[in-house]
Amino acid sequence: MTTTEHPLGGEHFDVVIAGAGPVGLALAAELRLHGVTTLVLEKGRPGEGELRTLSLHSRTLESLDRRGLLAEFARAQERLPGLADFRRDLDDSGARGHFAGLFLLGRHTAEPVEQPHNLMLTHEILTELLTERADALGAVLRYSHEVTGLAQDADGVTVRVRTAGGEAAVRGDFLVGCDGGRSAVRRGVGIDFPGTDPSLVSRMGRGTIEVHDGGELPATWQRTDGGWFMRMPDGRIAVTEWDVPEDLESPATAAELAASIERVTGTRITLTDVDIAHRFTDSARQASRYRAGRVLLAGDAAHIHFPAGGQGANLGLQDAFNLGWKLAAECRGWAPAGLLDSYESERHPVAARVLENTRAQVALMRPGPQVGALRALFTHLMEMDEVNKYLSEIIYATGIRYDPGPDGHRLAGTFLHDLPLTTADGPTRLVELLRPGRPLLLGLDGPGAGDARAAAAGWADRVDIVPAAAEGLGAAALLVRPDGYLAWAGDAPVTEDALRAALTAWCGPERPTAD
Repeated sequence: MTTTEHPLGGEHFDVVIAGAGPVGLALAAELRLHGVTTLVLEKGRPGEGELRTLSLHSRTLESLDRRGLLAEFARAQERLPGLADFRRDLDDSGARGHFAGLFLLGRHTAEPVEQPHNLMLTHEILTELLTERADALGAVLRYSHEVTGLAQDADGVTVRVRTAGGEAAVRGDFLVGCDGGRSAVRRGVGIDFPGTDPSLVSRMGRGTIEVHDGGELPATWQRTDGGWFMRMPDGRIAVTEWDVPEDLESPATAAELAASIERVTGTRITLTDVDIAHRFTDSARQASRYRAGRVLLAGDAAHIHFPAGGQGANLGLQDAFNLGWKLAAECRGWAPAGLLDSYESERHPVAARVLENTRAQVALMRPGPQVGALRALFTHLMEMDEVNKYLSEIIYATGIRYDPGPDGHRLAGTFLHDLPLTTADGPTRLVELLRPGRPLLLGLDGPGAGDARAAAAGWADRVDIVPAAAEGLGAAALLVRPDGYLAWAGDAPVTEDALRAALTAWCGPERPTAD
């Protein structure tokens, strides 16, 4: 239930989330799938937020499909004709996206991926869709509620909140900071945020541009001697310069944006009717840890970087899909030791690699003839299938494999792609079986598998056990995590001991079943 005004005094939730952006809302929805009571606190009002466009990549679209949301998100893109047309034009060119402004990604001949195209949505519409999802599942959303401090003890976290009616406090078993790069939660719990300072500044806005003296502005993206000029498919213009002003705190102005356009393009203009203007940099920072006791971080609260390749929203949403089921297991009392800590051990290295590749892209985008020569060489490299595939997997997060453990199966830690299945209830697909957001024990359909299925009965309260046959399953039994990654795989014959060990390691101790 979404509410904007309600006294907080004395309320208690399993999880309190600071920040009702896409990451906080996605996390709230994941928690609610498991019946975890969830409060989302947002300092702004409904509908507020920065006007920007987000590109949802392959792994995010696969995750949305596993929750039954992909079709709705695709329809939402069609409500934005400019973005939908831009996306289709890019697809028709044979490219899926860019690396450092080189629109060549996806032009390799490797095996097709499950979701070969991206979706483009405004931040406003993405937030709207995820708000509807979290609200429908029963998350409590409070707007104009700003987290100002916290205190944790062995049993939970007291969260201090500023509201229109004054100061208040709420109690949660856990607190998750999804409150952006300047996270009050991160600061409040004392987690360091090391990284690199800005080397560039980008100014972005939307308005009416009049070009003087017969000049002409680039129609798309263009690298110049002064930086970059970029036209966005939603009508905004962005300019990037490698000359960082001392004052990055005061609001950006139309005059500042206009002057930057002139410097970068060498064209005299008049800029009027500006409805938005803001700036951002390439400062790249990552929280030294994602958990401090009962406080966790996700999204921009855990990592910030230059938006090269459109990775930021996807990185944060994948944080939410990874953390959601693990935190829910902790709240519901069945999480094995170390499961919640695996959120940091799995996601921290992923974000570190994103920061690394965005820094590399910034280096490749600099003006100057030496970098121009490097870009020409890099263009040739990207025409090689192996290089293009590698860079595509980096940007679209399709090359991730989590630690399979010392004795891990060749498939453990990989993402299980959708495939048709034959079950006792008829044909289905993997994505449909993952809609409830529970661990899934799949396979165990061959001769002699009955004893192994019976051995799994003690986990049926938290694991969906589905005997199924399929071509290309890759193993006799698969334990699929709610986020789509494989926790464990076993070849035939699957022994009861091996199955019990895997279920205990990932889903906690067995619970007695009625005879």
